[in-house]
Amino acid sequence: GEEVINRGYPDFTPGKEVTAEYVMDVQRGEIPPFSEIEYFWRIEDAAGNRLDTEPISFVYEDDRFPWQSLTQGKVTLYWYDADRAFAQRLLDVAWKSLARLEKEMGVELEEPVKLVVYQSKADMLKALAPKGRVFEAQVITLGTVVSRDTVLLHGTHRDVERTIAHELCHVVVGLATENPYGDIPAWLNEGLAMYSEGELRRENREALERAIRENRLISVRSLTAPTGKPEEINLFYGEAYSVVEFLLKTYGKEKMAELLAVFKEGATYDDALMRVYGFDQDGLDARWRESLGLPPRGVVEATPVAMAVPEAERPRGGLCLGLLPGLALLTLLVVLISRKA
Repeated sequence: GEEVINRGYPDFTPGKEVTAEYVMDVQRGEIPPFSEIEYFWRIEDAAGNRLDTEPISFVYEDDRFPWQSLTQGKVTLYWYDADRAFAQRLLDVAWKSLARLEKEMGVELEEPVKLVVYQSKADMLKALAPKGRVFEAQVITLGTVVSRDTVLLHGTHRDVERTIAHELCHVVVGLATENPYGDIPAWLNEGLAMYSEGELRRENREALERAIRENRLISVRSLTAPTGKPEEINLFYGEAYSVVEFLLKTYGKEKMAELLAVFKEGATYDDALMRVYGFDQDGLDARWRESLGLPPRGVVEATPVAMAVPEAERPRGGLCLGLLPGLALLTLLVVLISRKA
């Protein structure tokens, strides 16, 4: 799994017997719920002799709620304050979404994933990184990927089924393309997630249809990063869906699976497309536009900007690690290993 290593240095008085405690200041949203935490003490005496204690591990929970869990295959769902039928329904939605990903896009879940379901906006808000009072008052986060294998969900919202499909797709595609060099283009990442929801949302469809009528589509090359213009958000997601739909319906899911595999090798956007389809992003743009009844455009230079939509949020609380009396010490080091497994 993903590892994050933290070191802490507790205050103590050196002596033949020492009792020390290290309290890690964990901020709201810093550690996703149900992360596995492993820690050990590193003890060093005046002579430089070093001893590492045996690691101790535990699961970091959002202890505000009495969690239950239900596992089916590689998916574990955590929930509270609802019956088992509620959890089973959401788990069934997750499996239906995964089956659609495999059937229509050729993408399979490679590792176990966790769905953490909250019952209200207020409950979920305290598990997310703070975004400011105005934003938090006006925006409802329906779902968000908080680590490579963990999704937080607003489980009672009417759009929860679409949200599960969308966020699970991000996790599955993220695992399928994970590499040390870079991410896949935004049009592919968001396009696959939108496509996994099913029919395109009305606001995105209307923005796309209007742009087609007026011949003012954003170029594929400019869709490599999300738009920073609020007025283009609906069009951005509509176009991403449309480009992915074009690739899947024209060239099939096998080519899409091959494209993701090439990205996993660390290929650049244009190189990956050339290797799989025989054209780069400009070639894709021309073919996609032609499928919509539009003429090709001239050479395009992308001007990607920072995304206007807030970044994904995460959970928090407090960790307290204790050390029992030990040997004579001059230096004490605690190493915390957080595995989001």
